[in-house]
Amino acid sequence: MEKFLEKLFDINKIPTKLIIVILLSSALILFVPQQFLTKLNLDGFLHDYGKFIGISFIVSSGFTLIALWTYVTRLISRRRLSKKIKESIIKDINYLDFHEKALLREFFINGKHTLQLPFDNDTVVGLVNKHIIYQASSTGFTYLHGAYFPYTISDIANKHLTNKILELPENPTEEEKRKILDSRPNWAKERSRMDDLFNSRW
Repeated sequence: MEKFLEKLFDINKIPTKLIIVILLSSALILFVPQQFLTKLNLDGFLHDYGKFIGISFIVSSGFTLIALWTYVTRLISRRRLSKKIKESIIKDINYLDFHEKALLREFFINGKHTLQLPFDNDTVVGLVNKHIIYQASSTGFTYLHGAYFPYTISDIANKHLTNKILELPENPTEEEKRKILDSRPNWAKERSRMDDLFNSRW
C-alpha cells in the first residue's frame, strides 16, 4: 500500500504543467466575477459541474504545493551539499600527500586544464572521491600502459591550489626542476616516454 501511494504521488511522473493548467483553469472558473463567466457562457457549466471543478482545484492545489515543497527542499539540499563539498575540497587540498601533489603538478607541467589520466590509478580515484578532479568525458583511450580518460581539476580546487601547496617554486632552479621531474608519477614518465618515442618517428 505504501509503495502504491509513493507511485501515486510521485511528482517526477506527473506532468506538472498539466496540473498547473488544471489549477489555474479551475481557479479561474471558481473565483472570477459572475459577469465574466456569463460573457464566456460558463455560468451554466459552473452550476452543473461546480463540485467537480472544486475537487479539481483542491487536488491540483495539493499536487502543486507538494511539487513546490519538493523543489524547495531539493534546492536547499543541493546547496547544503555543494557548500559541504566546497569546504571539504578546501580542507583536503591543504593535506595532499606526495602522490596527490605529484599528480596535480602534471596539469601545471603540461600547461593544461584537462589531462588524460589512468582511470584505475589509486591516486586518481582518491582525488575524484575528494572532488578535486573529475572525469570530463566518458570516452577514453587505451595505450600500451593502460586505459586513460580525460580529467579536469574542479573549479573550486583550481581556485585554491597554489604553487606553494603543490611545492612548485615560482622561479625553479635547474636542480629544483630536475627534482620535480624525477618525482613525477611513473605512469606520467611512461606516457611521456611513449609520446617522445612516437613523435621521434615523425
